[in-house]
Amino acid sequence: MIVIGAGLAGLAVAARLLAAGRDVLVLEGSDRVGGQICTFREGALVVELGAEGFVARSRAVPALCALLGIEGELVDQLTTDTYAVESSGLMLLPPGEAARRLGFQVPVEELGRGIRSLRLGMGQLTDALNARLGVDQLRLGSPVSAIRGTPGTLSVELEAGAVETASSVVVASPARRAAAMLANGAAAPLADAPLMSNVSVNLLYQRGEFRDYPPGSGLIFPDRFGSVGLRALSLVEHKFAGRVPPGQALVRVFFRPVGDALSTWPDERFATEATLAIGHVLGAQGEPLRTWVSRWADALPVFSPPYREQAGAVDRALQAQGVHVTGSAFHGAGIDAAVSSAEIVAARLGAPAEPR
Repeated sequence: MIVIGAGLAGLAVAARLLAAGRDVLVLEGSDRVGGQICTFREGALVVELGAEGFVARSRAVPALCALLGIEGELVDQLTTDTYAVESSGLMLLPPGEAARRLGFQVPVEELGRGIRSLRLGMGQLTDALNARLGVDQLRLGSPVSAIRGTPGTLSVELEAGAVETASSVVVASPARRAAAMLANGAAAPLADAPLMSNVSVNLLYQRGEFRDYPPGSGLIFPDRFGSVGLRALSLVEHKFAGRVPPGQALVRVFFRPVGDALSTWPDERFATEATLAIGHVLGAQGEPLRTWVSRWADALPVFSPPYREQAGAVDRALQAQGVHVTGSAFHGAGIDAAVSSAEIVAARLGAPAEPR
Protein backbone atom coordinates (compact mmCIF):
# COMPACT_ATOMS: atom_id res chain seq x y z
CA MET A 1 0.00 0.00 0.00
CA ILE A 2 1.35 3.44 -0.92
CA VAL A 3 0.22 6.62 0.81
CA ILE A 4 1.15 9.88 -0.90
CA GLY A 5 1.49 12.74 1.56
CA ALA A 6 2.68 12.76 5.17
CA GLY A 7 0.30 15.39 6.46
CA LEU A 8 -2.18 14.51 9.20
CA ALA A 9 -4.55 12.52 6.97
CA GLY A 10 -1.81 10.53 5.27
CA LEU A 11 -0.13 9.69 8.58
CA ALA A 12 -3.47 8.73 10.14
CA VAL A 13 -4.30 6.35 7.28
CA ALA A 14 -0.82 4.83 7.55
CA ALA A 15 -1.20 4.36 11.33
CA ARG A 16 -4.55 2.57 10.91
CA LEU A 17 -3.18 0.33 8.16
CA LEU A 18 -0.08 -0.53 10.19
CA ALA A 19 -2.23 -1.33 13.23
CA ALA A 20 -4.14 -3.78 11.01
CA GLY A 21 -0.91 -5.46 9.94
CA ARG A 22 -0.72 -4.00 6.44
CA ASP A 23 2.52 -3.07 4.64
CA VAL A 24 2.67 0.69 4.02
CA LEU A 25 5.02 3.08 2.26
CA VAL A 26 4.47 6.81 2.78
CA LEU A 27 5.91 9.19 0.18
CA GLU A 28 6.23 12.87 1.15
CA GLY A 29 7.42 15.54 -1.25
CA SER A 30 8.74 17.97 1.37
CA ASP A 31 11.44 17.51 3.99
CA ARG A 32 9.05 17.27 6.97
CA VAL A 33 5.93 15.48 8.11
CA GLY A 34 2.80 17.12 9.45
CA GLY A 35 1.53 19.20 6.54
CA GLN A 36 -0.41 22.13 7.94
CA ILE A 37 0.38 21.07 11.50
CA CYS A 38 3.67 22.62 12.59
CA THR A 39 4.53 23.27 16.24
CA PHE A 40 7.65 25.05 17.49
CA ARG A 41 8.79 24.15 21.00
CA GLU A 42 11.57 25.66 23.07
CA GLY A 43 11.65 25.13 26.81
CA ALA A 44 8.32 26.29 28.23
CA LEU A 45 7.33 27.92 24.94
CA VAL A 46 4.85 26.24 22.57
CA VAL A 47 4.15 28.12 19.32
CA GLU A 48 1.64 26.89 16.76
CA LEU A 49 2.77 27.86 13.27
CA GLY A 50 -0.06 25.95 11.60
CA ALA A 51 -3.37 24.51 12.80
CA GLU A 52 -3.94 25.21 16.50
CA GLY A 53 -6.67 22.71 17.36
CA PHE A 54 -9.77 20.77 16.41
CA VAL A 55 -13.50 21.15 17.05
CA ALA A 56 -14.56 20.30 20.59
CA ARG A 57 -17.14 17.67 19.57
CA SER A 58 -14.61 15.60 17.59
CA ARG A 59 -14.67 11.88 18.23
CA ALA A 60 -12.22 10.95 15.48
CA VAL A 61 -9.24 12.85 16.90
CA PRO A 62 -9.53 11.46 20.45
CA ALA A 63 -9.93 7.97 18.96
CA LEU A 64 -6.71 8.43 16.99
CA CYS A 65 -4.97 9.71 20.12
CA ALA A 66 -6.16 6.58 21.95
CA LEU A 67 -4.67 4.38 19.22
CA LEU A 68 -1.37 6.22 19.73
CA GLY A 69 -1.50 6.11 23.53
CA ILE A 70 -1.61 9.89 23.97
CA GLU A 71 -5.28 10.40 24.85
CA GLY A 72 -4.17 11.65 28.28
CA GLU A 73 -2.45 14.59 26.59
CA LEU A 74 -5.66 16.12 25.21
CA VAL A 75 -6.51 19.56 26.61
CA ASP A 76 -9.56 21.81 26.44
CA GLN A 77 -9.67 25.48 25.60
CA LEU A 78 -9.57 27.51 28.81
CA THR A 79 -12.04 30.18 27.69
CA THR A 80 -14.04 30.86 24.56
CA ASP A 81 -14.70 34.53 25.36
CA THR A 82 -13.88 36.64 22.31
CA TYR A 83 -13.98 40.40 21.85
CA ALA A 84 -14.61 42.76 18.97
CA VAL A 85 -12.65 45.98 18.61
CA GLU A 86 -15.14 48.84 18.69
CA SER A 87 -14.60 52.61 18.65
CA SER A 88 -15.48 52.66 22.35
CA GLY A 89 -13.15 49.80 23.26
CA LEU A 90 -13.37 46.01 23.40
CA MET A 91 -16.84 44.47 23.35
CA LEU A 92 -17.46 40.89 24.50
CA LEU A 93 -19.22 38.95 21.74
CA PRO A 94 -22.01 36.40 22.20
CA PRO A 95 -20.86 32.75 22.01
CA GLY A 96 -20.16 31.74 18.41
CA GLU A 97 -20.42 35.26 17.01
CA ALA A 98 -16.69 35.60 16.33
CA ALA A 99 -16.60 32.34 14.36
CA ARG A 100 -19.67 33.43 12.42
CA ARG A 101 -18.15 36.80 11.52
CA LEU A 102 -14.89 35.17 10.47
CA GLY A 103 -16.69 32.62 8.30
CA PHE A 104 -15.25 29.51 9.94
CA GLN A 105 -16.19 26.35 8.05
CA VAL A 106 -17.59 24.45 11.04
CA PRO A 107 -21.05 23.02 11.74
CA VAL A 108 -23.49 25.44 13.33
CA GLU A 109 -23.63 23.31 16.46
CA GLU A 110 -19.89 23.89 17.00
CA LEU A 111 -20.14 27.68 17.14
CA GLY A 112 -19.15 28.95 20.56
CA ARG A 113 -17.79 25.63 21.82
CA GLY A 114 -14.13 26.38 21.19
CA ILE A 115 -11.44 23.89 20.25
CA ARG A 116 -9.26 21.21 21.81
CA SER A 117 -5.56 20.52 21.38
CA LEU A 118 -2.75 18.53 22.99
CA ARG A 119 -0.58 19.60 25.91
CA LEU A 120 2.49 20.17 23.73
CA GLY A 121 0.55 21.49 20.74
CA MET A 122 -0.91 19.80 17.69
CA GLY A 123 2.56 18.72 16.63
CA GLN A 124 2.39 16.19 19.45
CA LEU A 125 -0.17 14.29 17.39
CA THR A 126 1.85 14.20 14.17
CA ASP A 127 5.01 13.38 16.14
CA ALA A 128 3.26 10.34 17.62
CA LEU A 129 1.99 9.29 14.20
CA ASN A 130 5.46 9.70 12.69
CA ALA A 131 6.92 7.55 15.47
CA ARG A 132 4.72 4.67 14.27
CA LEU A 133 6.51 4.60 10.91
CA GLY A 134 9.77 2.73 10.51
CA VAL A 135 12.73 4.01 8.53
CA ASP A 136 11.66 1.93 5.55
CA GLN A 137 8.04 3.12 5.66
CA LEU A 138 8.54 6.87 5.19
CA ARG A 139 10.46 8.69 2.48
CA LEU A 140 10.79 12.44 2.73
CA GLY A 141 11.86 14.55 -0.24
CA SER A 142 10.04 12.16 -2.59
CA PRO A 143 7.58 14.19 -4.68
CA VAL A 144 5.30 12.15 -6.94
CA SER A 145 4.87 13.18 -10.56
CA ALA A 146 2.22 10.71 -11.73
CA ILE A 147 0.04 7.74 -10.83
CA ARG A 148 -0.70 5.36 -13.69
CA GLY A 149 -2.09 1.90 -14.30
CA THR A 150 -5.20 -0.06 -13.45
CA PRO A 151 -6.64 -1.42 -10.19
CA GLY A 152 -4.26 -3.96 -8.70
CA THR A 153 -1.30 -2.80 -10.82
CA LEU A 154 -0.73 0.88 -10.09
CA SER A 155 2.58 2.61 -10.71
CA VAL A 156 3.64 5.65 -8.70
CA GLU A 157 6.25 7.68 -10.58
CA LEU A 158 8.53 9.92 -8.54
CA GLU A 159 9.99 13.14 -9.91
CA ALA A 160 13.48 11.73 -9.33
CA GLY A 161 12.69 8.95 -11.81
CA ALA A 162 12.04 5.99 -9.52
CA VAL A 163 8.83 3.99 -9.79
CA GLU A 164 6.96 2.23 -6.97
CA THR A 165 4.12 -0.23 -7.56
CA ALA A 166 1.11 -1.06 -5.41
CA SER A 167 -2.32 -2.61 -5.67
CA SER A 168 -3.92 0.47 -4.10
CA VAL A 169 -2.78 4.05 -3.60
CA VAL A 170 -4.00 6.62 -1.08
CA VAL A 171 -3.59 10.24 -2.12
CA ALA A 172 -3.45 12.54 0.90
CA SER A 173 -2.44 15.68 -0.97
CA PRO A 174 -4.15 19.01 -1.68
CA ALA A 175 -6.76 18.81 -4.42
CA ARG A 176 -4.81 20.65 -7.11
CA ARG A 177 -1.70 18.57 -6.48
CA ALA A 178 -3.75 15.39 -6.62
CA ALA A 179 -5.23 16.47 -9.96
CA ALA A 180 -1.73 17.07 -11.36
CA MET A 181 -0.36 13.65 -10.41
CA LEU A 182 -3.34 11.56 -11.53
CA ALA A 183 -2.41 11.04 -15.15
CA ASN A 184 -5.69 9.34 -16.09
CA GLY A 185 -7.56 12.63 -15.77
CA ALA A 186 -10.22 11.42 -13.34
CA ALA A 187 -9.28 14.20 -10.92
CA ALA A 188 -9.00 16.90 -13.60
CA PRO A 189 -12.08 18.77 -12.28
CA LEU A 190 -10.11 19.52 -9.10
CA ALA A 191 -7.32 21.33 -10.94
CA ASP A 192 -9.12 24.62 -10.33
CA ALA A 193 -10.39 23.83 -6.83
CA PRO A 194 -11.16 27.04 -4.89
CA LEU A 195 -8.54 27.68 -2.22
CA MET A 196 -7.74 30.37 0.34
CA SER A 197 -4.37 31.45 1.69
CA ASN A 198 -3.53 32.68 5.16
CA VAL A 199 -0.64 34.12 7.11
CA SER A 200 -0.19 34.15 10.87
CA VAL A 201 2.32 36.02 13.00
CA ASN A 202 3.18 34.86 16.52
CA LEU A 203 4.68 37.60 18.68
CA LEU A 204 6.27 37.04 22.10
CA TYR A 205 6.20 39.97 24.54
CA GLN A 206 6.98 40.76 28.11
CA ARG A 207 3.59 40.67 29.82
CA GLY A 208 4.08 44.09 31.37
CA GLU A 209 4.26 45.79 27.96
CA PHE A 210 0.45 45.79 27.56
CA ARG A 211 -1.92 48.52 28.63
CA ASP A 212 -4.97 46.30 27.97
CA TYR A 213 -4.94 42.52 28.05
CA PRO A 214 -8.48 41.12 28.25
CA PRO A 215 -9.13 37.79 29.96
CA GLY A 216 -10.62 36.14 26.87
CA SER A 217 -9.10 33.93 24.18
CA GLY A 218 -8.80 36.66 21.56
CA LEU A 219 -10.44 39.38 19.52
CA ILE A 220 -11.50 40.16 15.98
CA PHE A 221 -10.46 43.27 14.11
CA PRO A 222 -12.97 45.69 12.61
CA ASP A 223 -13.30 46.26 8.87
CA ARG A 224 -10.92 49.22 8.91
CA PHE A 225 -8.03 46.78 9.44
CA GLY A 226 -9.07 44.82 6.36
CA SER A 227 -6.94 46.93 4.02
CA VAL A 228 -3.88 44.99 5.24
CA GLY A 229 -5.77 41.71 5.67
CA LEU A 230 -5.94 41.64 9.48
CA ARG A 231 -8.75 39.43 10.77
CA ALA A 232 -8.22 38.30 14.35
CA LEU A 233 -5.75 37.58 17.11
CA SER A 234 -5.43 34.96 19.83
CA LEU A 235 -4.11 35.47 23.36
CA VAL A 236 -2.37 32.13 23.44
CA GLU A 237 -1.81 31.67 27.18
CA HIS A 238 -5.49 32.44 27.81
CA LYS A 239 -6.51 29.85 25.22
CA PHE A 240 -4.39 26.91 26.40
CA ALA A 241 -2.41 26.44 29.60
CA GLY A 242 1.33 25.90 29.69
CA ARG A 243 2.25 27.52 26.38
CA VAL A 244 4.26 30.56 27.56
CA PRO A 245 7.02 31.13 30.17
CA PRO A 246 6.00 33.10 33.29
CA GLY A 247 5.96 36.85 32.81
CA GLN A 248 5.59 36.64 29.04
CA ALA A 249 2.67 36.83 26.62
CA LEU A 250 2.22 35.20 23.21
CA VAL A 251 -0.13 36.83 20.71
CA ARG A 252 -0.99 35.20 17.39
CA VAL A 253 -2.28 37.52 14.67
CA PHE A 254 -4.13 36.15 11.63
CA PHE A 255 -4.14 37.64 8.14
CA ARG A 256 -6.14 36.83 5.04
CA PRO A 257 -3.62 38.32 2.55
CA VAL A 258 -5.05 41.01 0.30
CA GLY A 259 -4.05 41.62 -3.32
CA ASP A 260 -0.53 40.39 -4.02
CA ALA A 261 0.63 40.69 -0.40
CA LEU A 262 1.39 36.98 -0.09
CA SER A 263 3.89 37.11 -2.94
CA THR A 264 5.28 40.63 -2.49
CA TRP A 265 5.39 41.32 1.24
CA PRO A 266 8.47 40.10 3.11
CA ASP A 267 7.98 38.48 6.51
CA GLU A 268 9.05 41.74 8.13
CA ARG A 269 6.05 43.57 6.62
CA PHE A 270 3.58 41.08 8.08
CA ALA A 271 5.36 41.26 11.46
CA THR A 272 5.30 45.07 11.39
CA GLU A 273 1.58 45.22 10.57
CA ALA A 274 0.88 42.74 13.37
CA THR A 275 2.98 44.75 15.84
CA LEU A 276 1.24 48.00 14.93
CA ALA A 277 -2.18 46.38 15.32
CA ILE A 278 -1.30 44.95 18.74
CA GLY A 279 -0.04 48.35 19.81
CA HIS A 280 -3.29 49.93 18.68
CA VAL A 281 -5.81 47.51 20.22
CA LEU A 282 -3.91 46.27 23.29
CA GLY A 283 -1.60 49.20 23.97
CA ALA A 284 1.62 47.24 23.70
CA GLN A 285 4.41 49.75 24.33
CA GLY A 286 7.56 47.90 23.35
CA GLU A 287 8.72 45.71 20.51
CA PRO A 288 8.13 41.95 20.64
CA LEU A 289 10.95 39.81 21.94
CA ARG A 290 10.57 37.35 19.04
CA THR A 291 8.32 36.83 16.04
CA TRP A 292 7.39 33.86 13.86
CA VAL A 293 5.74 34.41 10.46
CA SER A 294 3.91 31.45 8.91
CA ARG A 295 2.71 31.52 5.30
CA TRP A 296 0.17 28.98 4.07
CA ALA A 297 -0.45 29.57 0.38
CA ASP A 298 -3.56 27.96 -1.13
CA ALA A 299 -3.96 25.99 2.07
CA LEU A 300 -7.68 26.11 2.82
CA PRO A 301 -10.27 24.46 0.56
CA VAL A 302 -13.54 26.34 0.18
CA PHE A 303 -16.33 23.83 0.73
CA SER A 304 -19.14 25.35 -1.27
CA PRO A 305 -21.97 23.00 -2.31
CA PRO A 306 -20.65 22.79 -5.91
CA TYR A 307 -17.17 21.91 -4.67
CA ARG A 308 -18.51 19.22 -2.33
CA GLU A 309 -20.43 17.65 -5.20
CA GLN A 310 -17.41 17.81 -7.49
CA ALA A 311 -15.02 16.34 -4.90
CA GLY A 312 -17.49 13.53 -4.15
CA ALA A 313 -17.78 12.62 -7.83
CA VAL A 314 -14.00 12.54 -8.23
CA ASP A 315 -13.66 10.40 -5.10
CA ARG A 316 -16.12 7.81 -6.43
CA ALA A 317 -14.49 7.72 -9.87
CA LEU A 318 -11.01 7.20 -8.42
CA GLN A 319 -12.10 4.40 -6.09
CA ALA A 320 -13.04 2.35 -9.13
CA GLN A 321 -9.42 2.73 -10.28
CA GLY A 322 -7.85 1.66 -6.99
CA VAL A 323 -7.01 5.22 -5.91
CA HIS A 324 -8.41 6.64 -2.69
CA VAL A 325 -8.30 10.34 -1.78
CA THR A 326 -8.29 11.50 1.81
CA GLY A 327 -7.89 14.67 3.82
CA SER A 328 -9.64 17.94 4.42
CA ALA A 329 -9.23 18.87 0.76
CA PHE A 330 -11.82 16.23 -0.11
CA HIS A 331 -14.02 15.47 2.87
CA GLY A 332 -14.44 18.71 4.82
CA ALA A 333 -12.30 21.47 6.29
CA GLY A 334 -10.33 21.18 9.51
CA ILE A 335 -8.44 18.70 11.66
CA ASP A 336 -11.47 16.62 12.63
CA ALA A 337 -12.52 16.27 8.99
CA ALA A 338 -9.01 15.21 7.99
CA VAL A 339 -8.89 12.46 10.63
CA SER A 340 -12.46 11.34 9.94
CA SER A 341 -11.60 11.15 6.25
CA ALA A 342 -8.55 9.03 7.05
CA GLU A 343 -10.69 6.64 9.10
CA ILE A 344 -13.14 6.25 6.23
CA VAL A 345 -10.38 5.41 3.75
CA ALA A 346 -8.55 3.09 6.17
CA ALA A 347 -11.79 1.18 6.82
CA ARG A 348 -12.41 0.93 3.08
CA LEU A 349 -8.95 -0.69 2.80
CA GLY A 350 -9.59 -3.18 5.58
CA ALA A 351 -8.34 -1.26 8.65
CA PRO A 352 -11.42 -0.05 10.55
CA ALA A 353 -11.15 2.18 13.59
CA GLU A 354 -11.30 0.44 16.92
CA PRO A 355 -14.58 0.74 18.84
CA ARG A 356 -14.82 3.93 20.88
